[in-house]
Amino acid sequence: MRRIFLALGAALVLAAPAAAAAPDLGKMNAAELAAFMHAFPKGGELHNHLGGGTPAEALLAWAVEDGLCVDTLELAIRLACSGPNLKPAAEVAADETLRSALIDSLTVRHPGFRDRSGHDQFFSAFSRRGSLPKRAGDALAETLDGLARQNTFYAELMVTPQIAASRGLGAKVGWRGDPAKTRAALSDAGLETLVPAVIADTDAMEGRARQVLRCGTPQAHAGCQVTARYLFQAIRQGPPEQTMAQLQLGVAAIAADRRWVGLQLVAPEDSPDAVKYYDVHMRIVAELTDRGRKVPVALHAGELTLKLVTPEAASYHVRDAVRVAGARRIGHGTDLPNEVGADALAAEMAAKGVLVEVNLISNGSILEVTPQDHPYAWLRTKGVPVSLSTDDAGITRSDLSGDYATAVQTGATYDDLKTSARNALAFSFLSGEGLWTDPNVYRQPVAACTGQIGADSPKGTCADLVAGSDKAREQWRHERLLKAFEAGR
Repeated sequence: MRRIFLALGAALVLAAPAAAAAPDLGKMNAAELAAFMHAFPKGGELHNHLGGGTPAEALLAWAVEDGLCVDTLELAIRLACSGPNLKPAAEVAADETLRSALIDSLTVRHPGFRDRSGHDQFFSAFSRRGSLPKRAGDALAETLDGLARQNTFYAELMVTPQIAASRGLGAKVGWRGDPAKTRAALSDAGLETLVPAVIADTDAMEGRARQVLRCGTPQAHAGCQVTARYLFQAIRQGPPEQTMAQLQLGVAAIAADRRWVGLQLVAPEDSPDAVKYYDVHMRIVAELTDRGRKVPVALHAGELTLKLVTPEAASYHVRDAVRVAGARRIGHGTDLPNEVGADALAAEMAAKGVLVEVNLISNGSILEVTPQDHPYAWLRTKGVPVSLSTDDAGITRSDLSGDYATAVQTGATYDDLKTSARNALAFSFLSGEGLWTDPNVYRQPVAACTGQIGADSPKGTCADLVAGSDKAREQWRHERLLKAFEAGR
C-alpha cells in the first residue's frame, strides 16, 4: 500500500504545472533591482517615525506656505520670525545656494556635513525640521502616498501626541520611588484625562490627510488605500517620570482608540539619560503593560555600536527589552550579536516570535554599519523573524524599496524578501486572527482558508475570518497583490 501512495504522489508531482522560478536578485543590476523592488508588494512598514519621514523639500514648501522663517546660521526651519539670522522661508526657497544647504542640514545626504558624524547629523536634524502642528496630517498623507507608490498598503507609524502636557504632568508629579507608585500618582493627578485630546489630535491628523489625498473623490490618491495604525512613542531622555507619563498616556490611548496599537521608546539609545535610566525604563514598561501581555510593545533596542557606548551598556539592551519589558518587536537590534548570551537570546526570540525591525539604510547612516556587516543575515539563520523598514526615510533620503534592494547585499533571496513582507503583517499589532498558522514560515494557512490564499475573494468560513479580523484582511490584500505581481513577471 505504501508503494501505491508513493507512486500516486510521484504521478501528482509529474502532473503538476511547474512553479515559476524565483528570480535571482543577485544577478540583477542596480536599475533592474530598483524597478523590481518598487513594484514588489512589501506588505507593510513597521518602523517609521512620522516626524522623520517627510522629505526636506516638503518641509520647506510648507514653511513657505505658512510664513515660517529659516535660521540661516543654524540652517533650521523656525516657527517664529523674530531673532537674528532669520530669513523668510520664501526667500530661502528662491536662493538655490541657501536652499541646497538647508536640505543638507535637514538630511544625511551630505556625509560629514559641518563635520558631524552620521549619528549626530541624523539625530540633530529633528530639531531643525520645524513645521506647524497642523502639518501632521500633511506628513501622514505624504507617507501613505509614498507607500502606495511602492505597492505597500499598511503602516504602523510612530507619533508623539500631547508631549508637553504629559511630560509636564510627569514633572509635576515627580518620581515616587518605583513604577507602581508613580503610576498611581500620575493617575491621581489626572493623566488619563488627556486621552480625549489624543483622540482629537488623531482625528485632526487623519482628517487633514484625507483632505490632502482627496479621499472619497474621483481624484483620490492611492494613499487613501493604505491602512494606518499608530505606535505611541515616548522620549527616553529626561527624568524617568516624564517618560513614564508619556507611556502611561499611551496605554490609556490604546485602550480607548483602536487606531493606537502599541508603545515605543525613542531617541538616541546611547544618550546619557537613555543609558542611565535604561533599567528603569524597562521596569516602567513592564509595570504598565504586564510585561507586554496587556499592551503590545515594540522597543528600540540594540541601536548601538562600541563607538557610541561602553561594552557593558552594549551587552544587554535587547535582552532586557525582551525578558523584562516583554517587547514583542525590537527596533534595530543591530548590536544583538554582541550581547552576552546572544545565541541563546536569538533562539528565545525565534521560539517566542519576537520580530526585529531591520533598518539597513538607517543603520548605515547612523551607526556606520554596512549591509555586509549588519546582523540581518545572522538573524535569518537563527530563525528570528525579521522585517525590513525605513526608520526615517525623509532624513536618510531613502524609501522602503531601497531597504529591500539593500537587503540583497546581505545575501537575501527573493524568498527572504517575501518572508519580510509577510512578517510586516503577521507580526503587526493589528487585531484579529491571521491567515497563517506558521508565521515566519508561511506554508500552512489556517484551516478556514486552506486552498484560498491569493484568490480574488475569500469564500465560506474564510470570508467570515477576513471580514472579522483586521490582520486577516490586510494579509488577504497582500497575498492577492503578491499573486498578481508574480503572475506578471
